[in-house]
Amino acid sequence: MSTVLDYIAWRGDLPLDVVPFNEIDALIFCEFAYLKLKGIVPEEVGTDGVTLKEAAALFFGSEDAEERSDMGILFGKNVVNLFKIMAASDRYKNLELCGFVERLDTVYEKQFAAITVLLGDGSSFIVFRGTDDSLVGWKEDFNMCFMTPVPCQEEALNYLIHAASRLPGKLRVGGHSKGGNVSIYSSTFCGKKIQKRLIDVYNFDGPGFELDIAQAPEYQGIVHCVQTFVPEQSIVGLLMEYNGDYVVVKSLESGLMQHNLLSWQLEGPHFAEVERVSGGSVIIDRSVKSWLKELSSDQREQFVDSFYKLLTSSEASTLSELAEHWKKNPTKAVSAFLSVEPEARKTVMNAVQQFFKAAHQEIKMDVKVWFQEKLQDSNAHNSLIKK
Repeated sequence: MSTVLDYIAWRGDLPLDVVPFNEIDALIFCEFAYLKLKGIVPEEVGTDGVTLKEAAALFFGSEDAEERSDMGILFGKNVVNLFKIMAASDRYKNLELCGFVERLDTVYEKQFAAITVLLGDGSSFIVFRGTDDSLVGWKEDFNMCFMTPVPCQEEALNYLIHAASRLPGKLRVGGHSKGGNVSIYSSTFCGKKIQKRLIDVYNFDGPGFELDIAQAPEYQGIVHCVQTFVPEQSIVGLLMEYNGDYVVVKSLESGLMQHNLLSWQLEGPHFAEVERVSGGSVIIDRSVKSWLKELSSDQREQFVDSFYKLLTSSEASTLSELAEHWKKNPTKAVSAFLSVEPEARKTVMNAVQQFFKAAHQEIKMDVKVWFQEKLQDSNAHNSLIKK
């Protein structure tokens, strides 16, 4: 078994005109999209950009290289190290980058970033970033359970429409986590003219949608293009509703850490696949869906807003800052948590209790089914013996 880094070591000397673009290349650029490239990659989408090698030289040679390289607790130095390896490979170093935008808005609760990769064969890959280290980015994720569209979905749709107007040739769209979600959303509602130009829509462990979006007739225009991949113990990628098949991939990690793309395993130029997601993943998925069905849209919104108040009570704006506050001064962090109005704390606690109640019911159901299956197997075995 190998990983993405092994893939680059193996295929790094083979340009895309020798070995065509595939799902592993797509995953690599979806991870690449988390880099802070503002001021390095042009903001306008077009046929003139900077090569990946040039972008790396500007990135690592800039005065703020250390700040740019700080990716927070979710990524550490992994994406930055990936950038270095890509910039040294014949496969990626001469590909042109353009259209980098990065927007964070705490008022509208929006976290969005995108980049376009010109693949050298006349086609382009539009990549949407997933959730980053910002708490407002996570708040926007939670907003998806009661709001459609959320701001990043609208931004992605506008970006795709604008990019398509500026680029010739065929298009690929993709992203990891929330980036996968907005890739499907934007491709679904971009219009038939753009849909006809789509080759692939890559969704790497991205959450689904409310049922009306998952069943939208516009989705039928891209269903043949969508490729969804989730890890064996997927949690994020099974959230909400999704109308389509998916490939299950082995990972070096376990649990939620399997969401990390660099942990996914490969067999040659393809993902190492398994038949289905784990039993634990299925139980969590069913529990979340059962829990959400018990909550009205208003109740979901109240829970998300209250939970966000708790997260930001210590004035942290990122997950890294939040972790640091708890690590340095847990007493102060608890005090900040307790300073949030009692009604907000009560809303969160009630919702959490409802979730565990739903999870308990799902586990009981699983155990009941397991015993029934064992009993049926035993009865069948006894019947054979009697015969």
